[in-house]
Amino acid sequence: MTGRLEGRIACITGAGSGLGRAMAIRFAEEGATVAAQDLRWEAADETLHLLNGDGHRAFAGDVSDEAAMGAVFAEIYGAYGRLDIQVNNAGVDRLPGDGFDEMLAGEGPQISLMDHGAFIRMLAIHVGGTFLCTREAVKLMDRGGSVITLSSIAGLAGWGPVHYASAKGAILGFTKAACRELGAMGIRINAIAPGVIDTPMTAGVDEALLAPLVMMTPLGRKGTAEEIAATALYLASDESSFTTGQWLSPNGGLITI
Repeated sequence: MTGRLEGRIACITGAGSGLGRAMAIRFAEEGATVAAQDLRWEAADETLHLLNGDGHRAFAGDVSDEAAMGAVFAEIYGAYGRLDIQVNNAGVDRLPGDGFDEMLAGEGPQISLMDHGAFIRMLAIHVGGTFLCTREAVKLMDRGGSVITLSSIAGLAGWGPVHYASAKGAILGFTKAACRELGAMGIRINAIAPGVIDTPMTAGVDEALLAPLVMMTPLGRKGTAEEIAATALYLASDESSFTTGQWLSPNGGLITI
């Protein structure tokens, strides 16, 4: 049976672990050729060994670095000649100087302890990276395509550290605005705003901080990376052909819309 992404070229940033790796695996299962991008080439290469099919390649670079992303997408063009799907997934939730540890130690609210540099760096990775990768990706979408951005319930509800919530909220605004420009090119852009998901990123968070959110979730559990990958598959495929400028939030009912 033909996969839903058969013959398509998909670039996934942050593909070396977590949600990015799960999406890379699912997309490959559905017939896509995957350009797996990560900050570390070794992590992206590990993902390649888990993918069905041939032609997948690993790419490395900092998504907030304009020159690095220009080089990555030039390599993608050289390898495949075009791009059909772009998933802007790369991100972090902690940074040096963000005041998180000091907050846990009772020294004050995180916003009062956060370095300006940590705040700006978070925006550069999430918002700047989403912009740069989208800008370069659409240049290679010569027959239309789908761009998927990764936001969070933090961006919807303002939960979590102020730098992370700010970045994830800005991604939603970017997605809404970009759809108005890209639609005429046959390019759709949509966001995914996950709830509490069981990934290596959340594994590093104190369970006492996550437990209240899980308790508030009507389905009574964390989501899985595979469930987010299924949402991404829908947005990448023709099944969502009339959907653009929207956000989907697989969150177990934690936030209802």
